[in-house]
Amino acid sequence: MDTSLVENLVYFIVSIILFWLFIRVYYQVVLFRRIEGEVERIRKIDEKVQQMVVRRARCDREEAETLVQRAANLFVVQPVQLDPHGIIERLENLIERSEDKFRSYARVLTGKRDGVEVDNMSMALTCVFSIHVIAQYLRHLLLSAKKTNNIQLLLLITMLLPTFKQYVKSNYEGAKAFLKCVPIGDSVGPMVAARLIGDSPVREVEKGTVAAEKELEGRRLVIVKAHGPGGNLGRLGRAVKKLVREYGDVSKIITIDAALKLEGEKTGKVSEGVGVAMGDPGHESYKIEQIAADEGIDLDAVAIKMSATEAVMPMPKSVVDAVKEAAERALELAKEAPEDSTVIIVGVGNTVGIPDNRPYVSNGGEG
Repeated sequence: MDTSLVENLVYFIVSIILFWLFIRVYYQVVLFRRIEGEVERIRKIDEKVQQMVVRRARCDREEAETLVQRAANLFVVQPVQLDPHGIIERLENLIERSEDKFRSYARVLTGKRDGVEVDNMSMALTCVFSIHVIAQYLRHLLLSAKKTNNIQLLLLITMLLPTFKQYVKSNYEGAKAFLKCVPIGDSVGPMVAARLIGDSPVREVEKGTVAAEKELEGRRLVIVKAHGPGGNLGRLGRAVKKLVREYGDVSKIITIDAALKLEGEKTGKVSEGVGVAMGDPGHESYKIEQIAADEGIDLDAVAIKMSATEAVMPMPKSVVDAVKEAAERALELAKEAPEDSTVIIVGVGNTVGIPDNRPYVSNGGEG
């Protein structure tokens, strides 16, 4: 064999080995350190948001720190799905129990039994929980990659980091918004409902859920929202089900909610749809879909587009500006219902900062 050919082959093989070793060292050292720095920054935000809640507590500092830690480490075991029969009721029971846990912590932290402050503290604790879960998960992946010398796992963390950083930032801003009682992006549904209610009197129809009646060109409007202005999601499915049976002549149910926009879509864009616009795990929207199917009721929806992070952060001005258009769209859909019938309009979302019977314009948030 030609000597030069052998030398070239050896040179090529050695180059490949050295290049592979260089790449491996780069990923194991340079990439690891960069990821480690990002994970550490998220850990500090996790610590910062917990301390922010502790400072707002009205109980002993040590007790407050313990309760915030318990809230951050809370977990919910998903219901068994091998037999799907009755899974909605079982899921609902677990969700309500987790909400009760957060409220029990909030009661001790605020020193109050109920009210706006308890509602807002409870919601702030859910933001603490979300940030802590992300921080713990990223730390787990990082240490696992280091322990197993797994380059692929490091690459996975690199791909996940940008999205997780956005969620951490939005939940941190969301926690501040709840503690200050400032509307978030997800509050747009209740804000539209409050605009439609105006000065009409409201009544409680279900725990944490209110309704008001208005007249629209021969049609009765029943407007439903979570009870505000504290952070509250209400029991909208149960409320709608109860109202349908109470009035008996409901011809249409219109839900108004924030919806996830696609990249390139404008924040605050208003769209119409068919079905139940509700971003819950399914237990509340299921009740509305079921009663509508049983009674032959039309389901219409109005969605205000925004990103997932904007839904948790203080409400952007573009979303506030969309409230009027969303309310007008809902009224147009209501006019399609037969006269002398009842139309239920549901403002879906977290009603933090949104009173029940008057429009609310936030001075917080963007713009």
